[in-house]
Amino acid sequence: MITGLIFYNLIKKGIKVTVESETKFRTIVENVSDLIAVIDHNGNFEYLSPSHQNIFGYSEDELVGKSVFDFLKVEETTKIKRRLQDIKTQKYRVPVEYNIKHKDGHFVLVEGRGVPIIGEYGEVKKIILFSRDITERKKAERQLMESEERYRKLVEYSPETILIHIDGKIVYVNKAGLLLVYANNKNQILGRNVFDFISPEYHEHTKKQMKKVKENGLSEISEYQIIRLDGAHLFVELLTFQTIYQGQSAMQAILRDITERKKAQEQVQYLAYFDPLTGIPNRNHLHKYLGEVLERNKVDKKIVAVLFLDLDRFKLINDTFGHSFGDLLLKEATIRISRVLEKDGILFRYGGDEYVIVVEGVEPREVSQLAEKLIETFSSPFYIQERQMFISTSIGISLFPKDGETVEALIQNSDAAMYSAKENGKNNFRFHSSYLNTNNNRKMEIELGIRKALEQNEFTLYYQPLVDLDTKKIVGLEALIRWIHPEYGFISPAEFIPVAEECGLIVLIGNWVLKTACEQFKRWLDSGFPLKRIAVNVSAIQFCDQNFVNTVNQVLHDTKLEACFLELEITESATQQVEEATKIMKVLKEIGVQLSIDDFGTGYSSLNYLRQFPINTLKIDKSFVDEINNNYNGEVIIKTIIELGISLGFMVIAEGIENEQQLSFLKENNCQIGQGYLFSKPLPTHELEDLLKK
Repeated sequence: MITGLIFYNLIKKGIKVTVESETKFRTIVENVSDLIAVIDHNGNFEYLSPSHQNIFGYSEDELVGKSVFDFLKVEETTKIKRRLQDIKTQKYRVPVEYNIKHKDGHFVLVEGRGVPIIGEYGEVKKIILFSRDITERKKAERQLMESEERYRKLVEYSPETILIHIDGKIVYVNKAGLLLVYANNKNQILGRNVFDFISPEYHEHTKKQMKKVKENGLSEISEYQIIRLDGAHLFVELLTFQTIYQGQSAMQAILRDITERKKAQEQVQYLAYFDPLTGIPNRNHLHKYLGEVLERNKVDKKIVAVLFLDLDRFKLINDTFGHSFGDLLLKEATIRISRVLEKDGILFRYGGDEYVIVVEGVEPREVSQLAEKLIETFSSPFYIQERQMFISTSIGISLFPKDGETVEALIQNSDAAMYSAKENGKNNFRFHSSYLNTNNNRKMEIELGIRKALEQNEFTLYYQPLVDLDTKKIVGLEALIRWIHPEYGFISPAEFIPVAEECGLIVLIGNWVLKTACEQFKRWLDSGFPLKRIAVNVSAIQFCDQNFVNTVNQVLHDTKLEACFLELEITESATQQVEEATKIMKVLKEIGVQLSIDDFGTGYSSLNYLRQFPINTLKIDKSFVDEINNNYNGEVIIKTIIELGISLGFMVIAEGIENEQQLSFLKENNCQIGQGYLFSKPLPTHELEDLLKK
């Protein structure tokens, strides 16, 4: 039927139709994949091509005679009726999309157009509907649109700046780009040239990169400095590639703000070569700078001086008042040193409380004058957190090329000279000499030996009796550490104790002495020996250790020794920070421990503070006892100390008594207790027991 209608229209148009052509057209209609249907004026199906069954599930017999409107979505009925009316009036329009219901109930989206079949008198007799299933195409289009929408949103809302320009003229920028350059709207950017936003020093680099994009389609990632609308400069990382924008060849750039990263890199670089506390160059900078200085002076051998400074007693202050206090002191010390130097040298913080100064082209005399100025600048007090604080410096000096021609040698030798200055009373300076290397090697061996001695129990205690000068009876003992080295034999405490203090082992040694002495004294008490006290020396570093009081408590608990038998001998140097020292002493007194000021008169204690200390005993230093019968002033000092002690309610002990004349003088002036070779030298445990039994 459909072919007959088609052929009828062809004949009307003067086209000759043969049997062969009819067969050919019929074959085409019956096998075409598109949909071909004929409907009457009322929209009822009269013919449907076989393809309908493939797409809608209905056979031709199931649809013929039924209305097309029975298979439409309700909301599309009006639209299709209007379209059919247009076809009847021979108003041709573009194809229309509509949904046809499938036999299983779902709808299939088709695109169709109607062609009127004109009768003999020009009337529209039927309508042929040509349509095709566009469900998959529309799905693909939607996916494409959704994909494009996602891409658009990704670009528009990307945290990275995305910019498109054509021959340098900006035609697109996303929201991140507006924020990057402080723009309120796109009109402030669009239409402008990209070079308006690039720092002038990067213009040539930008041109080269744009040329690469044109040649290769892509540039490498590069760093640029751009200018915000407010004039501020930012660092960005930028990648550019070719693209098409609105049909034109363009360049798309992706920018990332790396300003903070650059700042962090600069900070890392700064910290690598500068001290964050004081702001002066650090150890890394010193090695680099000194290496360059030595290279410059390698040929003509001009003198280069390396001064190694260490702040005396800084560790004690730091441990007593805390690191924040110590940091403030270091800052003030740095300022003073810098003022002295002015343009005479470069100051470096080597670490902790150590500094290094490098001076070029100077004579030894000039270096000495500089060292004296540095020592002088520390003579006036520091005021830190409303505290008056005195601190001095010890300086070691090495000279290029005499004392070394490498960075390491000069620093090492100036360091050795500094330690020599410390050993000679501090607050002075020393030039390096070959003797110092020998001395330092000995110190290094001692330090290593101390560590091994602690592990292998090479230390032992000797005990020197404390004697009542009236009755000549032994009333107590002083514990004294001794070290018999397996290779070097006896090493004096005067040699290894300072090394232990420098390398931080003195607390371990002090704790060992305290525990060992208390254990042994408890055994003697349990054996019936009528002893009243065991005196143990405490170094300034040990006394200021934050765990010292707890250690004393623990030792007394572990050894079961009553606190009243233990006397701690504290040097005057440990009491320089009066308030803190007094607090520690009061806690020890509350425990029941006896306290003694050792070597009284050789330190710096103020008599005003002395009366505040909760002590029991003053010990007169041997150097004063040696003056008896030899120096009138020495005898006066001893009398004064004894009278002072008695008036303040202290017991007074004289140490280093070696002859009867000294004993008589001390007894005449009411000194109560004494110790020295006149009574007994320090003895090992078994010999002391024999003495006690006698």
